[in-house]
Formats: sequence, C-alpha cells, structure tokens
Amino acid sequence: MKITNQIFLMIIIIITLGYCGPNEIANVPVAKKAVLDLSFWNFETMGNVPLNGEWRIDWKNWNPKEDSLNQEFTLVPGHWTNSNFEKYPAGYATLKLTILVSENTKTLYLQNGVTRNAFEIAVGKETIYKSGTIGETYSSEIPNLNIQTVSLPNSTNNKIDLTIRVSCFHYHICGIATPYILGTHVGINKSFLETISRDIFVFASLLTLALFHLVLYLFWRDEKTHIYFASVCFLAAIRLLSTGETRFIYNYLPSGIYETMVRINGISFVLLYLSFVLYVKEIYNAKIYNLVYRINFFVALLLFFALPLNILTFSKFLGLHLILSLFALFGLFYPIIHGVILKKPGSKFFLFSVIATMSLFSLDILTEFAKKGTAYLTQYGFLVFGLSQALFIADRMIENFRNKERLKQEKENAEAKVNFKTSFLSTMSHEIRTPMNGILGMTQILKQTELSEEQKEYLNLIQFSGDNLLLLVNDILDLTKLESGQFELHLEPVPLPKFLGDCINLFKSQINSNQLKIELEFLNIPPTFLITDQRRFAQILTNLISNAVKFTEKGSINVSVESIPLPNKEIRLVISVKDTGIGIPEDRMGILFQPFSQVHSHLTEKTVGTGLGLAITKKLIEEMGGSITVQSVYGRGSNFTFQFDSQVPQESISQKSITNEIETVSKSEWDSKLSDKYPLKILIADDDPINQKVSSLFLKKLGYTTLQADNGERTLDMVRSELPDLVFMDIQMPDMDGIIVTKCIRQSQTIAKQPVIIALTANVLEEEKQRCLSAGMDDFMTKPLLLHDLDFMIRKWAKKNLIQSNI
Repeated sequence: MKITNQIFLMIIIIITLGYCGPNEIANVPVAKKAVLDLSFWNFETMGNVPLNGEWRIDWKNWNPKEDSLNQEFTLVPGHWTNSNFEKYPAGYATLKLTILVSENTKTLYLQNGVTRNAFEIAVGKETIYKSGTIGETYSSEIPNLNIQTVSLPNSTNNKIDLTIRVSCFHYHICGIATPYILGTHVGINKSFLETISRDIFVFASLLTLALFHLVLYLFWRDEKTHIYFASVCFLAAIRLLSTGETRFIYNYLPSGIYETMVRINGISFVLLYLSFVLYVKEIYNAKIYNLVYRINFFVALLLFFALPLNILTFSKFLGLHLILSLFALFGLFYPIIHGVILKKPGSKFFLFSVIATMSLFSLDILTEFAKKGTAYLTQYGFLVFGLSQALFIADRMIENFRNKERLKQEKENAEAKVNFKTSFLSTMSHEIRTPMNGILGMTQILKQTELSEEQKEYLNLIQFSGDNLLLLVNDILDLTKLESGQFELHLEPVPLPKFLGDCINLFKSQINSNQLKIELEFLNIPPTFLITDQRRFAQILTNLISNAVKFTEKGSINVSVESIPLPNKEIRLVISVKDTGIGIPEDRMGILFQPFSQVHSHLTEKTVGTGLGLAITKKLIEEMGGSITVQSVYGRGSNFTFQFDSQVPQESISQKSITNEIETVSKSEWDSKLSDKYPLKILIADDDPINQKVSSLFLKKLGYTTLQADNGERTLDMVRSELPDLVFMDIQMPDMDGIIVTKCIRQSQTIAKQPVIIALTANVLEEEKQRCLSAGMDDFMTKPLLLHDLDFMIRKWAKKNLIQSNI
C-alpha cells in the first residue's frame, strides 16, 4: 500500500504544479471602478493577467455614454449584477473595462473566458471578435460558446478601452463565468498550449483507462467493476470536450447548436452520474446501502423529465439538478466510510480519491453559478479518481486472484479429504464385510443344524450383533456418499402400485398380524408407472415403515398415497406413514434428523439402530427434490409425510418394458431342492478360503456341487475346460482381478460357452457396480452373502436364459 500512496501523492503534486504558474504567485492587480492599473506590469517578465474585478455594466444598452453619472459595476467573473449585487435577469448588456498599461508595452493579446450566450469584443470603437450573434430578444440571438485568442490594437495614451457586448437569452446564468486573460503573444500562446495540453492529457488518460478496463471486462465478465469504471472514465473523457478549460469541441461546431449541446451535456452528466453510482454499488454491494443507491438513481433520472422544456427553463433545472446531485452524492460516503470502519481492502484509498473528486465537482458548481471565477476542474478530479481507482481495482484484482487460488487450494484439499474419507470407508467396508461374510454365513449354516435352546440363544445373539454391525457399515457408507456429493439418481420406470404393495407385504410377513396391522391406502387413483430411482425410493419407504414397526407394539400402521397432477406430465407424490406407536417427545423433535441421534435410545434391544436411518432418509428425499415433515404426539403415535415430484412415462409403456427382475426385496426363503429344478454348473471364483467355504456350503444346501477357483488364471482355465453356466466372481484376486478376468472371458474366442457372470464383492459402492457391469458382468451381489439371496439370484438367471441354453 506504500507504493500506491506514493503514486497517488505524485499525481496530486503534478496537477498542483500545473496550476502554480507565475500569475498565481505574483501579486496580480484587480480592477476597481472599471479601471485596471497595469502601468507597472511587465508582461514579458511577470506573465499574463486575468482581467478580474469591477467592470462597468450598462443594462440593455449597446452604446452607453462614457460620462454617465449613474454608473453600475459588476464583478467579473461572476453573474452580472449591479453595484448592490442585485442580479440582472436574462437580457443584454455592455461591460466595459479601462486597462492602463506602461509606455513600452508591445502588442497584447486577449483570451476570452466562458461568456454566455453571444458576445462581441471591441477595443475603442473597433470590434475585434464575435462569438455567435448578439440580440435583444431570444429569437434574434444566436448563442455560441467559443474560447479564442485575439490580438488587441496598439494602445493610445497607454490605455486600452475594452468593451464586451453580451446577450444572454438561452441560459439562466448570464455574464462572464471564467476570467479573460491579457498578455503577450508568447505568454497567451504558452498559457493556451498548457491549457489544451492538460485537456488532451486528461482526455487521453481517461480514454486509455476506459479502453483498458473494457478489455479487462471482456476477459472477466464476472467482475462488473471493470465495465462500470470504464463507463465512468469514458463519459468523463467525452464530457471533457465540452466542459474542459478550452471547450475544445465548440471550435468545430456549427453556429446555432448551442441548445442541443446544453441538453447533451445534461444527459452525459446523468449517464456519468449513474455509472459512478453503479461503480460504488458494485464495490459496496450490501442491502443496508440500497436506500442510498436508490436515492441517487432517482435524483440522476430526474433530469430526463426536464428535457422537453424550453432551453432557459431546462438550464435552470440543470443548475438545480447539479446542486441536488451533489447532496445525493454525499450520501455515497455512507457505504464508503462504512467500508473504512469495516477495514475493507483499499477502502481508505477509495475514500480519499472520492473526496478529491467531490471537492473539484463542488468547485465546478460554484463556477457554474458564477460564485467563484476559476477554470472548470472536475476533469482533473476524474483524472485523479481514474488513476487512483485503477490502482484500487488492480489491488482488488490481485486480492481476488489470491482468494481464488486460496479457494482452489482449499477446494482441492477438501476434495482430497473427501476422497480419502470415501476411499477409507470403502476399504474398511470391504475389509469388514469379508470377515462378516464368514460370521453371518457360518451362522446361517449353523442354524440349520441340531442345536439346544441355549445354543440357539447364543447363535441368535451372534446373528443379531452381526446384522447390526452390517447395518451400521451400510448406513455410514450411504451418509458419506450423500455428504460428499457422490450420490447419483438412477431414474427408471417403476410400477407404482405393485412396488408399494411389495413393500407393505414384506413387513406384513415379519409382524404378528393379531397385534399390529399394516394397511396401504390410495387416496386417489395412482399412475401405473412412475419415473424415479426405485432403489432409493424403496430405501426411503422401508426406513420409515421399519421405524413405525419398531416403535409400535400394538395398533396399526397406515401408509397413505396421494398423487397430485402437475403440468408437463408430472405428478407430486405425497406419502404418509402414520403409526399408533409411542410417538416422539417434543423436546427431541429437533434432533430427529440428525446423524447418530436416537430419540428412544433408552428403550429395549428392539429399537437398537445406528441413529442414521432418518438422517439418510431426509437427505435421499432432498436429493430427489422433495421434502419430509413429521407430526407426533408423545404416547399416541407419529406421522411422517414425504413428497417429491416425478415424471409420468407415456401411456404406451407396458409392463414388458419394465425390468421385472428388479425386486423391492429379496426372498426370505430358500429351496433345498433348487438344483433339481435348475440343474446348473456353478463356479465360485474367490481367493479367500473362508468365503469359499461359506459359498460352497450355501450351494450344497441348495443341492449344488461347487467348482472353485482361487485366482484369476485358474478361473479362466476352468471356464474354458468346465464350461460353467454361472460364475460368481470375486473382484479382488491376487494375480488378476475379477474385472480383468471378465473382460478376458467376454473377449475370448476359445470359450465355447459364455457363462452368466455375477460379481460377488465386499465393495458396495455404486461406482463399483457400474464398473462391473461395464466390464461385461451380468449382475452384482454384495457380501456378506445370504442364503436366500443366493437362491434368488440362481432362480433369476435360470429363469431368464440358462435353462434355454441347456436344452
């Protein structure tokens, strides 16, 4: 920030030095009673002289008498007034000044100031310059605003009688607004060249800044400060042509365009004003500042309502608008100063540059109302503002780049953490499921043997603990995928009535119907099919019904379904699961959907769970674009209601187009004579001896003799030699994983019969399933393996195409 301050100080010094010429330093004389005594003034060494002070004014008189007794005087520069400082209205007048010069004074030159609206300059009786056409009425006057340098006739008797005839019918403020300058040819030319050089320098600087930031905006469209700042600089540069010290553009405009230029200047000011406010708003964009910005927008746009008025009325409105704008602009100090208080980057610098611009703008208003006779300075304020804001924006861009790099790094770190977390959980899930396959598998086998009551009790405890551990692993994986954004919906047509009926029938088979009843109720006719993620829909519904069953000993559970038609062939499905169970205490409602929170953790082992079910359910519903609510009375029951919007497929869709092999739940029974119904040759490819043992025992229970392979190479050999009908393929094997083995089988030209390949893995992530199916596998099963799941999978593929291939 030290470098920025130094640059800014240098800008101020350069501009200040531009105004500190000899005329500002020397004790310049001032006219008194229409006489300016320059008899002691050496124009060669002491420089130019502004003709300021008291001039004689003759109201509505083109040719006043020299010896008039009732002379009136007016201050120049300034609005024309009489000796009592009473303003004259629009009209015409003659202003006179007698200038006393030394004997050896050479030819002098005069540069006129801003004089409204038409004027003639005469020395003695000789007219030396005209700007526009003076007149005694509005219609006879042709206004023109021009700043020129003219040579004066040689003085007689060391005296110059200067006369300015002025008519003013097209502007509300009349008279000479800025000083007339008297000097030598060299001095006046030097002064004029300095003035026009400053105008050109400011014009070029502002235009360069405008183009530069316009280009920046084209590359960074999200950073609107560039386009607003470019607009401020461009409009300030354009206005400089007509409001600068030399009023450069007026030298090239045809006579009679003055009125149009006054209106154009007003419009350009409004556009500049709006751009400036938008620029500040973009930097300090907070709701608490909106009132300030709205007031400024309103004030700026007021001028447009005055455009249809005649030029004199419009110019009066324009003057008032300038003052009103100044007061409104001071309101912008609120967000800027507030930014300083909040210690926003660059806020002090921003405040200082705005103060400099506003100060010069205030001086311009004083000049406009002829209260102070100075050159117009706002353009220099905008130059200071433009250069300082360019530094401010550059600093802001650098800070933004740093923030983006930091955010990018933080995002990468967060993604790395999420990926590590997911990878870790996936690995741990795989490692936990592998021994769980042995525990739960052998538990199922052991339950088929002769056991004492005590042994059955112990075995049930083992199975109960294993099931709960498996539930915890599944829930943690689901929650991790939802939180990490790796969750994806797999939309497909779902036969809605059948799907809901299957869910209800599953729970009916698990409860005592004498004590608890589960009912499905359709409040209106549901669509036959619905486009949704069947697996996730089933997970949501079974979680809610499972909770209802868990906390309802006696009574009923009612599942009501309502479908609300929406436009574009959509419906809103509203499903309520209402029970007559123990309900939820009011003080526990707040944690109901929080992970690892259990509302009734004090109850018996029937209610044991992970505390993740409802949290996962809520996140799943939100991923589907829906919402869930709950109403509960402690001791009387609960009512969970969820809803989501979904597409209804075309009526042409039939039951055949739905993959009927997708079941909501697996069968809970198995058939010990399955091999008699479906005589198949089955190969188990798994490198883990415990998993091999569990799989072979399961198949033995179903009546099958098992083929086994403990690595990828042996699996390939056995597929070629034994031609199995069905292969249960483990994914992780020592020499070749199951994916590579599957690809080799599918691509092999030497295998006479392609088997059905089913993945059998401890990795339950959806990405793993897609990877297996993409490699050429036909189906996907997860460990730990359950006997009824194995029975179901064999039936499914035997019915589909294995029997036909054996015929």
